[in-house]
Amino acid sequence: MIKKKSNTLFRPSIWNDPYETSYSNSVIVTDKGKIPLDASHWFGQCWSLCQESAIMWQALKNGEEPYVKIKIDANSLVKNFTEKDNYIRIAVLEHIRYFNPIVTDYEEKIKDVMMSHQWTKNFISKGVTPAELYPIYNLLTKRSIFKHEEEVRLLLFDKSTTEEQKSVTCPFDPASIKEVIIDPWTSNDNNKCNNIEEELRQYFSSETTISKSKIFSDSSKFSITYNLY
Repeated sequence: MIKKKSNTLFRPSIWNDPYETSYSNSVIVTDKGKIPLDASHWFGQCWSLCQESAIMWQALKNGEEPYVKIKIDANSLVKNFTEKDNYIRIAVLEHIRYFNPIVTDYEEKIKDVMMSHQWTKNFISKGVTPAELYPIYNLLTKRSIFKHEEEVRLLLFDKSTTEEQKSVTCPFDPASIKEVIIDPWTSNDNNKCNNIEEELRQYFSSETTISKSKIFSDSSKFSITYNLY
């Protein structure tokens, strides 16, 4: 992402959680019958409003290699997704509505998303059909067991894509990254953290901070002396 200066969004149908693809069973009822939703031009990426979470560090850890989290300006995520002359490309950045795994609660969250925004008019005015539009509402809901993620989802509708296409890549400016935090398990031995910082620093301005997570540091200040007399 940083070296290639590109950002990639993936098709929701290949995500792990089957609840993410609930749109596949959803329909639009018209006077001519039922129309299945068409999610063939939708792609997404997950971000978080959470400053730092131990459970998310653990969930994303893959092997022994160091990894980082980045803090980015929200506007910069969508500015590179623009309409092209020969096709429609529209990006939406919005926080997730979390629902309990019961139908009525899910339907209420869908209604909340639909009533909170004017996406319908905006998209349809640009040539998007209702069948193509409505997956956005399903994709902005998630079960409450994921509530700790405080997720914000970047969704892209790209009319130029094919059904076989699994991802969409767009330009990305590393300068939009405000902060980089190295995972809390990376050892300080052999200047490992310093080497990571030096490697990353070449891509950022001096205003971008780079540091190691401190969630497992400084525990000594919470030590207590027990007097047994």
